[in-house]
Amino acid sequence: MKYPIFDAHVDTLMKTATPEEYLEGNSRTQLDMPRALKGGVTHLVTAICAEAEKEPRAAFSRGISMYRDVVHLSTIELFLMIEGCQPLVDLPEKDEIIQMLSVVSLTWNGQNSLGGGIGTDTGLTEKGKQLAVELDSAGVVLDVSHLCDRSRRDLLSLGLRIVATHCNCRTIHDLPRNLPDEDILEIAASGGVVGITFVPYFLGENASLDTIADHLEHLVELTDISNAGFGSDFDGVPNLPVGIKDCTSWPGMLELLDRRGWSSDDIDSVAGNNWRRVFLNN
Repeated sequence: MKYPIFDAHVDTLMKTATPEEYLEGNSRTQLDMPRALKGGVTHLVTAICAEAEKEPRAAFSRGISMYRDVVHLSTIELFLMIEGCQPLVDLPEKDEIIQMLSVVSLTWNGQNSLGGGIGTDTGLTEKGKQLAVELDSAGVVLDVSHLCDRSRRDLLSLGLRIVATHCNCRTIHDLPRNLPDEDILEIAASGGVVGITFVPYFLGENASLDTIADHLEHLVELTDISNAGFGSDFDGVPNLPVGIKDCTSWPGMLELLDRRGWSSDDIDSVAGNNWRRVFLNN
């Protein structure tokens, strides 16, 4: 059975040099439209992570331009995300960009004027809290994937709907980048979804399809099937787990869940329906 995939996090548009590399295919990236369609992908959250670049403002402009060039030509429905909002708040056309957004992370891994990323121990600033409320009011979903524990707790305390587009479970693999159970429960209580990611470092030793499934099953047992999904992080990481070649590997991931005894309805939920609820009913 083929399940329509909603992948809640890829960095492909920051890795492609031209719109054609995404639209027509290429041999450099882990994802492009032809291969993603072959893998069963119907929806993608495409991230702009300008804070990771040497020249964030130029990278931000490049990412926005790439998104504008491909969004209406893509037969996969695209949603725009910003990882690290400092380039956004510095723009005179901030309000125009916000109207394009579906989801944001206030920081990347470092600290900015809004709060602390995973490499820090800093809470959200008042500016960060104000922007979070502003974005939520505009219909933009807040993502905690790159926030440190203090900033994540601050964001959760605001009572907004929160997601984690590409995070794994700290109980399974104890890393600051993975989520503790209590925060997963709060995300679920807000109506949010946690997207289990394919990043080997976040999965633990001998990262494979099975370790991905282990994190996913812990998440479902802790919360509910409606709070679980995937956020691959294709093109955001140089290496992938055993069993994941690129975005054509989705069927193998879902076939493993079937072999583990998952029902077709539950597989359909985590493959895409839960993220569709978040982003299409927003």
